[in-house]
Amino acid sequence: MRILLNLLLILLFVISCKPKNTELNSSESQTYKRINSNKTWGFLNQNGDTIIPLNRYKFLNPIDDEGMILAHKNGKDGYIDINENILIPFAFDDIGVFGEGLAPVRKTKNGKEGYINRKGEIVIEYQFDNASYFYKNGIAEIKVDNKIGYINKKGDRIIPAIYDYGIHTKIDDFVAVSKNKKLAFFSNKGEQKTKFEFDKVFKHSENKGYVVGANGLILVEKSGQFAYLDSNFNIIVPYGKYDIAFPFNVNHLAIVQANKKYGIIDSLGTLIIPLKYDLIEHPAIYSNKFAEFLTNDSGKYGLLDSNGDTLLENKYEEIIWDRLKRGENQQKYYIYKENGRFGAINTKGEIIIPFEYEQLSNFRYQDFTIAKKNGKFGVINSFAETIIPFEYNSITCNERKQWCNLLILEKDGNVGLSDLKGKLKIPAIYQEISPCFYDETNRFIVKKSNLFGIIDIHENIIIPIEYDEISNWVEYGPDEHFVTKNKKKGLISREGEIVIPPIYDKILVDNSKLIKVKKNNLFGTINWKNEIVNPIEYEQILWEWHYLTNKELDTIYLKKNGKYFSTDTKGKVLEQKVGTKLIDEKFSYILNHR
Repeated sequence: MRILLNLLLILLFVISCKPKNTELNSSESQTYKRINSNKTWGFLNQNGDTIIPLNRYKFLNPIDDEGMILAHKNGKDGYIDINENILIPFAFDDIGVFGEGLAPVRKTKNGKEGYINRKGEIVIEYQFDNASYFYKNGIAEIKVDNKIGYINKKGDRIIPAIYDYGIHTKIDDFVAVSKNKKLAFFSNKGEQKTKFEFDKVFKHSENKGYVVGANGLILVEKSGQFAYLDSNFNIIVPYGKYDIAFPFNVNHLAIVQANKKYGIIDSLGTLIIPLKYDLIEHPAIYSNKFAEFLTNDSGKYGLLDSNGDTLLENKYEEIIWDRLKRGENQQKYYIYKENGRFGAINTKGEIIIPFEYEQLSNFRYQDFTIAKKNGKFGVINSFAETIIPFEYNSITCNERKQWCNLLILEKDGNVGLSDLKGKLKIPAIYQEISPCFYDETNRFIVKKSNLFGIIDIHENIIIPIEYDEISNWVEYGPDEHFVTKNKKKGLISREGEIVIPPIYDKILVDNSKLIKVKKNNLFGTINWKNEIVNPIEYEQILWEWHYLTNKELDTIYLKKNGKYFSTDTKGKVLEQKVGTKLIDEKFSYILNHR
């Protein structure tokens, strides 16, 4: 299925989203929540009632703006409504989402693609190797014989499919196409506007999506030199004037650099911020860039607003962008640091957090954060009011993820768990508390009297506090916890059941069939019932890692008295002798044989 394209376009149709595989869609007066489980999809209504049950559809897109849902069932794509009425029959191997009333489709595997309307009627015949979604600018990219071109909604090839690749957006009224490693511009009507002369054409991300002609100017590169063109492709800023140039942002300004100094130009090409900074960049969180400018002058940071006016002078050791919540509103703000002290301002330059903290964590879209003052940690809200007093040696969030629900407080060597208002949920009687990665708000690994166990939020003991070690998250590891007791290794389930007793010197778990164990410097294998499959008497045991081979474990290679043989996963001998050449070929990344 065209799943990647559909996922990229979900934002066009989703009204609001919730985490963990749920999304809210509005259709007339009802609100629906999209759910998925076990690789099937369904919908609930606003009351939580099942409208489309799971286990019927392998995929369901969000409801689009005309009440249609792209669905995948029995290996075919079609469209239904929220009542499961079939709007477009499940007769296609691939359907995209609708744009401008048309959706790309493919009816036979490895066949050609065309377009249908919302009645399921073929409007543009099957003729393309690949066909994209139609954007509001009225064109779609098509591919034929590994070359791209563009069509309009009538199916006319306004730009023939003879080019290597194209650069287009849903906003601009032109495209750029490549031939012989050079780019030229065409209008959305197919009229060629420039010669094939450009090496690069730059896009920029803004709140409406990607755009090439940001604020009417286009950034291009030729022979290693940059220039800006206007919407008629006339040169506004000539090649070579700047050593480095960036696309225009939503604020009608662009960052430029010459002779290793940065400045800012406007959409007329006028230098409004002199070339005097060691660095100018747009602050960013994750992949998002914003309209303000972060400046660096001789190692000190400052901040300009979206018009290039000064918010913070260049005297700060650090400036970090983030968002905080005040009531129902999200606001951008900046944490800044000078002489070891932190504070925060908003994008208007107003101080919202006083410049008095030794540490100030990001709010990360929430209405509180952890701070340090006078050598102690506490919690403040987004109005700088103290929520938890500054009397703790450390405060950390219970979750590794972006959102935080509980706080781990440490004072005088004792650790407890509190809610966001400072009310203790687990008393401060432990040496350590760590949330279990699979249930970060309810299960916790605790340390007491130098021993580890697992409790829940109500202090019920899940795994007794009697182990020297308990694992938490383990990459490619099992669902169970590794435990160590009296220097011996074992496995315990998340519900506290002993799966493999702690009697082995080492345990290796990387598949669902066998576990490699070590005792007295010899290796063997056991199954998940702790039954011995290959006795613990071998110098070495090897098998191929199924994450690399993409197949289930089937062959075990064992070494005894310097010679190899192989068995299946039940211990039955497959080959009495296995040569070192085969072992080298399969396991050179482990053994480093010479």
